[in-house]
Amino acid sequence: MKQNITNIISWVLLALGIIFLLWKIIGGSPTEFSIIMTFLAGIIFNLMSVNSKVSRTEEKAGNLENKFNSLAKDFKEHIKHR
Repeated sequence: MKQNITNIISWVLLALGIIFLLWKIIGGSPTEFSIIMTFLAGIIFNLMSVNSKVSRTEEKAGNLENKFNSLAKDFKEHIKHR
């Protein structure tokens, strides 16, 4: 759920940055600072989303490694008893 929220926020901020940029090109009010900060905030939220995905993947890989180690141990014990 947290990942979905950060993903949605990042896309909204990036879209808002594009709107601000177009508004500035047409001759509107937003400053360059506000445009840059909107893009940076969108990128930061996108990085948070990616970091969350990587953390979950690392956790799953660690659990899988533990399962393989226990499976190898079971096979070794089975071979000893034969």
